[in-house]
Amino acid sequence: MSGQVSGSSFVPVDAVYADDGVGYVSMTAGERLQEARARMNLSLRQAAEATRIRADYLEALEAMDSRGLPARAYAIGYLRTYASFLSLEPHGLVDQFKREVDTETGRAQPTAAAKTRDPIQLPRGVFGVAFILIIVAAAAWWYSEQAGSGGLLSNPPSPPDAAPDWARADFDLAARAPSVDDIWNNLPLDQATTLSSAVVMRAIVPTWLEVRDASGRILFARELGAGETFHALEPGLTVSAANAGAIRLERDGETLGLLGVSGAPVENLPVLASADLPAEDPAVSPQ
Repeated sequence: MSGQVSGSSFVPVDAVYADDGVGYVSMTAGERLQEARARMNLSLRQAAEATRIRADYLEALEAMDSRGLPARAYAIGYLRTYASFLSLEPHGLVDQFKREVDTETGRAQPTAAAKTRDPIQLPRGVFGVAFILIIVAAAAWWYSEQAGSGGLLSNPPSPPDAAPDWARADFDLAARAPSVDDIWNNLPLDQATTLSSAVVMRAIVPTWLEVRDASGRILFARELGAGETFHALEPGLTVSAANAGAIRLERDGETLGLLGVSGAPVENLPVLASADLPAEDPAVSPQ
């Protein structure tokens, strides 16, 4: 009976090689890491020292808690290193970890349902309708009050002030130009030193002239051309000239005389005092 096999000695092949593979397949990536580390009798601290990866990162990888991991690229690199250290195939473990953590099946995903806000419910019944009507009536009354009072336009801004005369298009600048007499009359001078009583120094020939006030401050210092004049309007003025005979003194249109001897210089000579001197012979011609 060689073709028959005793039932008591027959053992199926799959029974010989069968193990808990189904349970291994159902394990998550984190559980596979934890189980492999337990087989090697290593603690998290020992695994961290061997891989040079922080223990809290290894714990987060085993717990599949993405909140305890660094950036994604660093976390995947740590996972590959940890899997290789535990003699696990890193490529497949990384793919499994990504699927489980990036989808709702991963343990890192929150399990509590998001709170939803309750929809706003309007009051029901007669009281609800009355409440709504009161709100509508109040809004209508407020709007009518705003419209009746003009709202924001109830206090319009005042118009700008009238433009000055010089800004008008019909302004005539030539007609409003002040005269020379007006300018001199408005100067803060005494009545005795107005333009009509001022001493005029007129250059007969070109000569250099310097005029100082009572404090010694220079008021005028340049060469006067023939016919040019300087009006001495304030008391205490002193004059210096390179050629005193080239300066003729005048007052009220009358010739008073020359500032000094022709060809001779003068220095710090009082103007009004010179004007009170007897007039010299006007026929004397300056050098």
